[in-house]
Amino acid sequence: MGCIKKAQGCVQARHILVVAWFWAFANVYILRTNLSVAIVSMVKSNFSASAASECTGTQNNTPPAGWTEDGEFEWNEWYQGQVLSGYFYGYICTQIFGGWLETRLGGKIVCGTSQLLGGLFTLLTPVAARGGVYALLAIRILVGFVAGITYPTHHGMWGKWAPIYERSRLMSITMAGANFGTVIVLPLSGYLADTYGWESVFYVTGCIPILWFVFWVIFVYDSPSSHPRIDPEEAKYIESHIETREVKSPPVPWLKLARCVPLWAIVIGHTCSNWGFYTMLTNLPTYLKQILGFDIKANGFLSALPHLALMVFVMTGGFVTDYIRKHWVSTLTARRIMTFLGQIPPAIFFVLAGYVGCDRAAGVAMLALSVAFGGLAVPGFKLSHVELAPRFGGILYGITNTFGNIPGFVTPLVVGTLTNNNQTREAWQTVFWIGAGIYVFGGLVVLVFLRTDVQDWAKDPEEEKGANADGLPSDMNTASDLKLDNSSTRTSTTRL
Repeated sequence: MGCIKKAQGCVQARHILVVAWFWAFANVYILRTNLSVAIVSMVKSNFSASAASECTGTQNNTPPAGWTEDGEFEWNEWYQGQVLSGYFYGYICTQIFGGWLETRLGGKIVCGTSQLLGGLFTLLTPVAARGGVYALLAIRILVGFVAGITYPTHHGMWGKWAPIYERSRLMSITMAGANFGTVIVLPLSGYLADTYGWESVFYVTGCIPILWFVFWVIFVYDSPSSHPRIDPEEAKYIESHIETREVKSPPVPWLKLARCVPLWAIVIGHTCSNWGFYTMLTNLPTYLKQILGFDIKANGFLSALPHLALMVFVMTGGFVTDYIRKHWVSTLTARRIMTFLGQIPPAIFFVLAGYVGCDRAAGVAMLALSVAFGGLAVPGFKLSHVELAPRFGGILYGITNTFGNIPGFVTPLVVGTLTNNNQTREAWQTVFWIGAGIYVFGGLVVLVFLRTDVQDWAKDPEEEKGANADGLPSDMNTASDLKLDNSSTRTSTTRL
């Protein structure tokens, strides 16, 4: 049976794949963020007078109510920074490797195995922590190592599953799972650590991807042609609306790929976009506390707010992109519109955040809008890998995501240098101006050099020659997203 029958219509196989991938990304960010919350309860801390918030003008010399020195480990800030960075040490190592594995083994095996291992390593985290800081560092590197496979595998797999005019929304929804994972893990980890102890954070979050693995094995397949229960009409629809035929283990043209200008434009854009994102991901709680004067309880909620807004913008942007490229503009124009909105408004809101003074509501709003609009880069240029090279989309994303995660290491150093013993609005204005400039630079590079047609080196020699501007085979000169009736996946086609 290819779909789950309902009162009207059915759930298509590709929509089940959306659910599976959405939770796969949620798992990645749950396992990435859990230690950031748990470490507060793990480490012994000595209360000291906090620096006065510049906006509140107050200085708190009294320990907070209920404060106790109940941490188990005596790790200084340097050791804590190392274990918190451990995930990224492993994460950047497997981006390209993950895309290559997907072309050889298929996304089902590669992603499923990586998520299962990530859950198992997370369950071992309490044991590793009690073995010493370096044992914990090692386990976090392993968690990041297997998690790094997820993104490139995702792009490679959707190259076989996403019809051309559904691609933006299908892939944007699934990638929004990362923001969903961040939103739920912040309060969940805090509750678990406070109620059941810090170990429970890793036991609960480690079980989530293991349970997900069962769903993945049962319902997910590498391509429509390998799915034993897919409705034949849906399989026919998908396979007639992707740019390339499925080829097992195609040879990767590494040298031609390395000379691909549009790919390196995406690398620059990806890195610049992530600069702003990681600035907020790692430093927003500090800004909220030191400058705007929010207490720790409000801080936790407000730190999650931009990620919630980001998730909404990513998903909405995917639907809007597919709609305008289907009815009004070319794929390239649609991608450029979203790229502009995903790079320029975030820069503007970044700068404004530093100049709203002590208006805390306006400050939080500016930062949330900056992060949220940054999500439009996903349906902008962060999905173009699949269009440049459908057969190698995972490898291309692995390349860009490797560079894109460099800001995860660099931004904390830059912010720390600028604000060390200098927690002032002026110092943070410099932080925001730097981020804004990087946003604009990346956006301009992508707008000039972005392409959405299948590159010559990425084409299958056996395919029919000729593709239109949207990268579709010559026999697909339609602008339809193909209407599905209530009982099947029958399609109708309309001329561009």
